[in-house]
Amino acid sequence: MAYDVVVGKSSKVKDTPDIVASIEFSALKHITSLAQKCDCVFLNSLSNLFVDATFTPDDIARAIQALNPLLLHTLTTDDRKMLYKLLAVLGYAWAKQQRLFGVAD
Repeated sequence: MAYDVVVGKSSKVKDTPDIVASIEFSALKHITSLAQKCDCVFLNSLSNLFVDATFTPDDIARAIQALNPLLLHTLTTDDRKMLYKLLAVLGYAWAKQQRLFGVAD
């Protein structure tokens, strides 16, 4: 099972969103680990891979601000990889100034 992360006007195929990442169910432990280290609505939403989520550009900016300090923390290799992945996804959406959607697969 994968949780697809897309950027665009909507998550609908007809609107051709950019598919920027997939998060496997096995990665949930890394998202949860990061969520325990900071107060971030974005991480809490991603923690439920079975529910679709929508993030506005303002939500994205808040998530980047919340996650950036984790770059200075001592993290496991897998947690750090997940952090990089999430920051890359957020950065892409922020640069495009479009919504980010989590789509349960």
